[in-house]
Amino acid sequence: MTYFVVMGGLALSLSVLAGWTLWRCLRWLGGRLGLSRGRQQARGSSGRSTRAHSRPKQEKLKLSQAEQAKSGKASAQKATSQKATSQKAGERSASQRGRDRTPSEPWKLTRALAPLAATWSLALVAGLLYGGARLAEFGMAARPGSAPAAYHRLVEILGLGAAGLAAITLIGGLAWWRCHRADKARN
Repeated sequence: MTYFVVMGGLALSLSVLAGWTLWRCLRWLGGRLGLSRGRQQARGSSGRSTRAHSRPKQEKLKLSQAEQAKSGKASAQKATSQKATSQKAGERSASQRGRDRTPSEPWKLTRALAPLAATWSLALVAGLLYGGARLAEFGMAARPGSAPAAYHRLVEILGLGAAGLAAITLIGGLAWWRCHRADKARN
């Protein structure tokens, strides 16, 4: 009876896992093919508006600097500011100079891996499922009858899947952190 309860729980969990995975893959594919445009337009419009608003400010600064360069005061101010800047730069340590740099733009691969950080809940469920199956396997080994060989193989596959999901979640989390850091520095 215990065997049927454990195997039934595993079958139910695996079917939910497979259904969730299929649903996420179909949503991802639909987003790639342009079938669901609501969320992508919202993301794209916020990113574009931020960039569009930042460019005119930079151009205005360049124009005002060009106008100042034409006047005689700008050259005197420039010389004194350059001396002050060089003195400040000399006083800074190497670690302070590294902090002032803005991070470079993340690669496309990093941006593509960032949404994988959301798989932490699935990795947690798979880990707990593996722990429960391993505990049941230990209990089956303690009784006089032997557990089926297919069950041992299922527990191994479940453990590998949980470890793989944990690795994917970690990589996705690092990619999300990198993208978030670059976006924060840009704004």
